[in-house]
Amino acid sequence: MRQTRTKQRSPPRRGRRTAAVAALAALAFSLPGDPHADNVISSVIGDFGGSNPSEALGPPNGGGMFVGSVEAHTLGVGGSVTLEFANPCVDGPGTDLIVQENSFLLLGDGSRAFCETAIVEVSSNNVHWAQFPTVYLGPPVQSGPFDGVEPNWYVGFTGVLPVSAGATLGVDPLDVVNGGGDAFDLADLDDHPLVDAGLLSLGSVRYVRITDVDSGNTLDDNGTLVFDAGLDGSASADIDAVTAVNHTLNQSFDRPRVEMTLDDAGFLTIELADPNGIADIKTGLTASVNGIPIDFFQLLPFFLITNATPFSATLVTGPVPPGFAQVILRVGAVDNAGLVGGDSLHLY
Repeated sequence: MRQTRTKQRSPPRRGRRTAAVAALAALAFSLPGDPHADNVISSVIGDFGGSNPSEALGPPNGGGMFVGSVEAHTLGVGGSVTLEFANPCVDGPGTDLIVQENSFLLLGDGSRAFCETAIVEVSSNNVHWAQFPTVYLGPPVQSGPFDGVEPNWYVGFTGVLPVSAGATLGVDPLDVVNGGGDAFDLADLDDHPLVDAGLLSLGSVRYVRITDVDSGNTLDDNGTLVFDAGLDGSASADIDAVTAVNHTLNQSFDRPRVEMTLDDAGFLTIELADPNGIADIKTGLTASVNGIPIDFFQLLPFFLITNATPFSATLVTGPVPPGFAQVILRVGAVDNAGLVGGDSLHLY
C-alpha cells in the first residue's frame, strides 16, 4: 500500500527562526511519526502570489485568534500547491486532516474574520484527485476590506478558522479544538467515484492539493459564486501547514476517540470513547463554536446520554432545525497521557 521513496529535502522553512528553535519545534510536534506535509510536489503561483512553497511544509506556526501567521506560502489568485506526506493520512476516528491557513478574527465580538479561502483535494497517487464537498452560505457580494466575513459561511473550505497550533503558543497541531485551522474528515469521501473504483484509498492519502478561491469567480458544489474577504482582487490564501491528524504511524489503541454525526432526521450525536476508561478524559474534554473555545460541560444540558459504559458515552440532541445557527462545532478529548482525539461538524 505504501511506496518506498527517498525523502526529498526542502529548503529551510522558517527563515525568521533560528535553526535550533525550528528543530526543537519540529521535534516537539512530530512524535509519533511526522504528521505534517514533507515535500512540495508542484506549485502554480497565481497573480500576486509569492514566497517559497516550502513555507507550507512542516509544523504550523499559528499566532492565535487575532494574529495570522506571517510564515506561510501565498498561493496567488487561483494558484495552487501540491504537497506530499511521508506518513500517509488515513481515515480514522474523527477529524483526519487539518489545513492551517493564516486567517484571523477581527477585533470586536469575534464573529467576523479575515478569511482568504481555498479548495482542498486529496489523492493516493498524484493522478486521481477527489475534492472535499464545498458549500458557500454567505451573501453574493464582496466584503469590504475591513468588514470581514463570518467563518460559518464556508463549508468544506480552508482559510476559514484561525490557527493557534505550533511552537509559538505551544499548542499541539493534532488538537482539533484548540489548534484551530480547518478540519477535514476523509469519511466525507466514502461514496466518491474514485473510492468506488479503487483509485483513491482512504487508508493511504499521500497527497493534498490546495487551490485558492478566486473571490466572485469560483463556484461551490451547488454552482454558487464564492466570496471571501480581501483587500482587493489581489487577495489569496496563505498556507502555513497541512497536518495529518490520523496517519499511518499514530493509530494507537490508547488514543481517545471523538466522533460527531448529524443524521438525515437532524439528530446530532457525539460519541466519546477511551480504551483506558471515560475517567481518563473527563478533565480533558474541550469544545469550540466557530473557533471560539467554550466549556464542554455547557453542552450537556442540551443532550441526552443514550448510552454509557465505563469506556464510552453517547450524547444525542435534536432534531436540529435546518440552518440552525450555521455553526462549526468541535469537540476534543485529551487523556491523562496527553494523547488527543477530536472531531469537527458544520451545522447548517
